Amino acid sequence: MSLWETRILTFVEACSVGGFGAANEAILALADILDEAPEEVAPIISPRASRERLIQLIEVDAHICAAMELVGPLCGILVSRSPIGSSSGLVKIVDEVEEGNFFAADPAVALLGAYGRALVSVMTSGTIPSDVDS
Repeated sequence: MSLWETRILTFVEACSVGGFGAANEAILALADILDEAPEEVAPIISPRASRERLIQLIEVDAHICAAMELVGPLCGILVSRSPIGSSSGLVKIVDEVEEGNFFAADPAVALLGAYGRALVSVMTSGTIPSDVDS
């Protein structure tokens, strides 16, 4: 497993144990990790929102929108929240069999955790697409 994959797994673990004080911390942490992604991962993580765009959304408390724009348009997503407050995120990367799901107190963190799991699943399956349209 590469150092980058380990960073994604560490991020997912931090999401699951409440390692982020707020959704904005998780959004910026994942943005930093994605910015350092290996070149072969670029087709499945691009296009996505720039750090500047994410900060604009965070400043107006649009954390779910920021998380969605960070995940980008190449993924199918589902975010839900139960009446008692727990949230669920599901991410399917286009043309991939693997998907990620995740539960967290915050819907944005649930979505980001699910995306992290989906990325790890795709990378460990060895099926990173080389011809995804950007």
